[in-house]
Amino acid sequence: RHTVIRPMKEITKGAGEFAAGNLKYRIDVRHQDEMGYLASTLNVMAEELSNSEDYQKKFISNVSHDFRSPLTSIKGYINAILDGVIPPENQEHYLRIVVNEADRLTSLTQSMLSLNSLSRGNLTLDLEDFDLCALIRAVCETFGGTCRTRGISFDLILSDAQVFVRADRGKIQRVIYNLVDNAIKFSDDHSVITISVTAGRAKAAISVKDTGCGIPKKDQSQIWTRFFKSDRSRGRDKQGTGLGLSIVKEIMTAHHEAIDVISTEGVGTEFLFHLPLAKPEEEEP
Repeated sequence: RHTVIRPMKEITKGAGEFAAGNLKYRIDVRHQDEMGYLASTLNVMAEELSNSEDYQKKFISNVSHDFRSPLTSIKGYINAILDGVIPPENQEHYLRIVVNEADRLTSLTQSMLSLNSLSRGNLTLDLEDFDLCALIRAVCETFGGTCRTRGISFDLILSDAQVFVRADRGKIQRVIYNLVDNAIKFSDDHSVITISVTAGRAKAAISVKDTGCGIPKKDQSQIWTRFFKSDRSRGRDKQGTGLGLSIVKEIMTAHHEAIDVISTEGVGTEFLFHLPLAKPEEEEP
């Protein structure tokens, strides 16, 4: 009788603790029977709920942090202009800073909306055949101004002048853009970013490689997590949201393709993934 009543009391107490919000409480599991199984199941449930709650708190904290910085700058500069602290001849300079900070807010919002849409699990891909090499060249051109200012150059190693793949062009463009953007942020001035495309039998292998600061080994498994920034990246990626690689991961998952990272501190980082080649059109008889 005690073998049933005592475990039941423990389970009832645990259920009460969980209902009261104490998700750190754990039911003492001593038996390998139905009661023990029930207690273990409730403990697992509490652990999952606790992790979910911790994630939500972290999510809110990170969003608040990333929004607070540009908002504080915008408010400060506008108030300084309105109060006459900034003379008229200098106002254009600070208004441009305000515009840049507003662009940061827009970028963060768009990234969050994109990630939310990608994470619903019912993402529809608009598959088409397109030239991956042309897409990569176009993406690199969008970073021309930044690269010229910092003396960063691209080394494009393409197995063919054109490599046609079948994928969602818009989303793959976002993947390439985010990876290149990430490489630039963590590269030293006057360095080279290497992007290679190698066409195999059924797939194209794509690599984006920099010679920047690298990712600490302990952080490499977490870089795909939303809002994650390693201690090292926080010092260099002052404009980042910590969402770029999460979006990359979600898009590649939707394409049923993996993406890998090879990184060594002080040496650099390389991201690698594959895309299926477009099937050649059948010749007419």
